[in-house]
Amino acid sequence: MRIGRARHALGPNPGVDRVRTRDALDETGIAGTTTRYAYDFATARMLARWFPGALDVDWKEFEDTEGLDLILPLIAQWMENDGLDYADVSTEEWIEQAKGRAPKPSLEWLLDSIDAIAAPHPVRRLLFDSIEIPIVWRLGDSPASGTRARLSSAPVFFHEEPLVRKVEDFWKEIARPMPPLEIAPRKDALRMIRLAVSSLAVRHRSLYPIEYPNPDDVLVAEPGRGYRFLLYGMQPAYRLPFESDYGALLLKNGYPIGYGVGAMLFDQAEIAVNIFDSWRGGEAGFIFAQFLRMFRSHFGCEHFKIDRYQVGHENDEGLKSGSFWFYYKLGFRPRDPAILRLAEKERARITRNPRHQTDIPTLKRLAADDLYGPIGKTADEFPLGDLGMRTTRFLAERFDGDRRRAARACADRMVSVLDAPNRKEWPRAEREWFERLSVTLAQIPHLESWPIEERRDLAALMRAKGRPSETEFARRTVKHNKLRAALARIARSRVSPT
Repeated sequence: MRIGRARHALGPNPGVDRVRTRDALDETGIAGTTTRYAYDFATARMLARWFPGALDVDWKEFEDTEGLDLILPLIAQWMENDGLDYADVSTEEWIEQAKGRAPKPSLEWLLDSIDAIAAPHPVRRLLFDSIEIPIVWRLGDSPASGTRARLSSAPVFFHEEPLVRKVEDFWKEIARPMPPLEIAPRKDALRMIRLAVSSLAVRHRSLYPIEYPNPDDVLVAEPGRGYRFLLYGMQPAYRLPFESDYGALLLKNGYPIGYGVGAMLFDQAEIAVNIFDSWRGGEAGFIFAQFLRMFRSHFGCEHFKIDRYQVGHENDEGLKSGSFWFYYKLGFRPRDPAILRLAEKERARITRNPRHQTDIPTLKRLAADDLYGPIGKTADEFPLGDLGMRTTRFLAERFDGDRRRAARACADRMVSVLDAPNRKEWPRAEREWFERLSVTLAQIPHLESWPIEERRDLAALMRAKGRPSETEFARRTVKHNKLRAALARIARSRVSPT
């Protein structure tokens, strides 16, 4: 829609100041415009590699370079530090000299230099992200632009009937089985990753799973009506301990129309979906139903959660759009009794007077709690934060805060208790995740009394976290009620487990 109006404005009037009009279109993401944003390290590296020469440091907007100045000594040779300390040159001038005759922009040189620092990736990411470097991206005729972004292999759906604006029985639709998701061949997966990263970046958006996407774990769902959902698992090293996060790009006839994420924890999935502005007001209910249906059918999730940010908590866009009522009408409810009573009272007012509109102060009060569904089937909230704090206390009490010693000791104990031999022969990612999870699972009291098959199954679950696809881990945890109960007891305990 917006693209059409912009083209029309540039077309018929030869007296228009084209440069000024083009500048006014900046940040729209359409071809021929410029976008500016402080991209994170992972995203900036991918964009600079895919679109060489198109991105650079926005020196005009980079007023405070102190953070970058502190990092340059890690890049420079030892003698160069005297130049950094005493020479009367700006940061921009020093980098321009330091990169020599290399034709690459300052941003690409800086990314390469930080990547060469002898430190783990999380440290290098933290160094770059802490600076918040403003980046300018001149899109030109790039396939990343909103004008040209499309998955060319997608089939085209022609609407011969009205739009599906309402799903008659939302939860029945979600329960309907979906055809198995297909794993994208690696060549296709790489194109899909590029499409997702660039489509979000050009709109100043990002998702953690799509910052570290795994080409071996890109799944494709075809819910019908020209829609295609691309689901992106994460590289094993960057996954979360017990949650399984999948980012998503939503396509219509191959064009990106929105994005989403599903964070699964046991049998619950926290869901967020955002439709791009130009595509809102169409089949949003149908799209959302198919998104949840995908997570239920493929992973087995039974309960769904909407974070309060999505309905307007510290989110003006969510308040103005009245998104609380979108989810309420589908059967999502807050758990806070006072907020639930307010919602029911406000809903009754709307029923009596369909022209009544909920005011912003009331919507803010309604957005103070997360929403859960379906009604009457919501599970207890898993105390993930408490489990993390209990693990911190465990490491302090049992190992005096020595985390390396704790990881080794807990992993050795778990190998013995779970009857999981030959650990050194496992793939590296499986070994690493077995050790990471051991510091928490070793706290389960009397684990050695579990039946041997259950203990071996737990070892397989731990190793599954490091497999190329995280699907197996997510499916195993969905069904593991005994593990969930054991971890919940640890999280709520005040004494160190024995």
